[in-house]
Amino acid sequence: MSEQQRQSRNRANINRSRILDAAMRCFAADPDASMDDVAKAAGVVRRTVYAHFPNREALVESIAEDAGVALADSLDHPEPDDVELALAVGVLRMSPVGDRYRMLLSFARKEVGDERISDLVAPVRNRMFDTIERGRASGVLPDHLPTVVLVAMMEGLTMATFEQVNLGFVDDAGEVIALAVLVLAGVDAGRARRVLDAAHRWLDDERSVADPRDAGESVTVQR
Repeated sequence: MSEQQRQSRNRANINRSRILDAAMRCFAADPDASMDDVAKAAGVVRRTVYAHFPNREALVESIAEDAGVALADSLDHPEPDDVELALAVGVLRMSPVGDRYRMLLSFARKEVGDERISDLVAPVRNRMFDTIERGRASGVLPDHLPTVVLVAMMEGLTMATFEQVNLGFVDDAGEVIALAVLVLAGVDAGRARRVLDAAHRWLDDERSVADPRDAGESVTVQR
């Protein structure tokens, strides 16, 4: 590939990212925003938008695809051995992605469909299921509800919390969701707060060490 071709590809990638970012802002503000509105917000001409996305449906689907990739990437990290800590760390990792793409819940569900939204969050659902099963097998978490029902409740709670962020009633979705997930899993409310604090420390450690496998080794949760 020539230098000119590389520069052209880089420009195209930059334009695509700008268009997607602009589309999310536009659609969050006005679900009926047009492709022209998106072009203006992105600072590009209408032709550039259509060069990347032939229609609105393709644009929305690309946002959904990026959301799915970002969610999967957010979970592609080592997790704590402590089950309670792993639940909280998983939520805190996922929340920034959920917050970035939460507008999908308010406008894109009718365009991409509930089944597509369900597919997007499948990696989170599967990780949560496995973590809860691990906690129950070790006796750390109670088995007061079937795991599949409990995970469905956690998923519904997560979606509802992001909807409340869209409405302006919740500021920090990660904190709310993490605490609620822990309590639903059977963790005492007071201990859930301590687990969440430890999860923040664990993630801070992860960001500060060269080898992510060493992250959080010194983090413990006070009983």
